[in-house]
Amino acid sequence: MAALLVALAVMAIVMGAAMPTWSQMIRREKEEELIFRGTQYARAINQYQRKFANASPASLDVLIEQRLLRKKFKDPLSPNKDGEFQLIYLQNQNTTGAQGRGGAPARGGATSGPIGGSIGPSPTGRGAVVGVVSKNTEQSIRLYKGKNRYSEWQFLGMDLSTPQGGPAAGAGGRGGQRGRDGGTRQGGGREGGNTPMRGFPSREGR
Repeated sequence: MAALLVALAVMAIVMGAAMPTWSQMIRREKEEELIFRGTQYARAINQYQRKFANASPASLDVLIEQRLLRKKFKDPLSPNKDGEFQLIYLQNQNTTGAQGRGGAPARGGATSGPIGGSIGPSPTGRGAVVGVVSKNTEQSIRLYKGKNRYSEWQFLGMDLSTPQGGPAAGAGGRGGQRGRDGGTRQGGGREGGNTPMRGFPSREGR
C-alpha cells in the first residue's frame, strides 16, 4: 500500500509538471490556426480587390458568393462563444458604394472610395471590409509581425498586394518554413500568397 501511494504521488507530480507544457502546445497550435484562418480572409479580400479594381467587399458573405472564400472561419482563440473575427474597415474617407440601378450595390456588393483613410472597427458595422482581427486581447506566446497580442494580429488584404516573389508573397502551407516574426506559412499543402482562391485545399471540419 505504501508503495502504491508513493507511485501515485510521483505520477501526480509528473502530471502536474507536464500540464503547463501541454497547455503551451495547445495554445501554440491555436495560434498557428489563427494565422492560417486569418490569412484565408486576407487572401480572399485581396483577390476581391484585384477582381473589382481595388474595391473592397461590404461583408464576408460577398466573398463566399464570389467563390473567393470557401466558408466563414471561426477564430480558434475567440473569447466569445460565437467565435467570430472582428472585421476591419476602411474609415475616414468619403466612401461611396458602387451603386447600380435602383440603388443596389454593383460589382458583387463592392464599396469603393478615394484612396486614403485609416483602418479599424466600424461603430456602425458597415463599410469597406479590408481585413479581420481576433477579439482576444490576451498576450500571445509567439510574435506575429512584431505584435504580441492577438487583438493586434491584423490580417489585411492589402498586405498581400506586393509583387509576386516579394516579402508578402507566399503565405503558404504547413510543411514549409515559418518566419521568425510569426509570419504565414510557406510551401506546399496550402496556397501561396497571391494564388487565386478558387480551388481551396480541402480542410474538413473547419
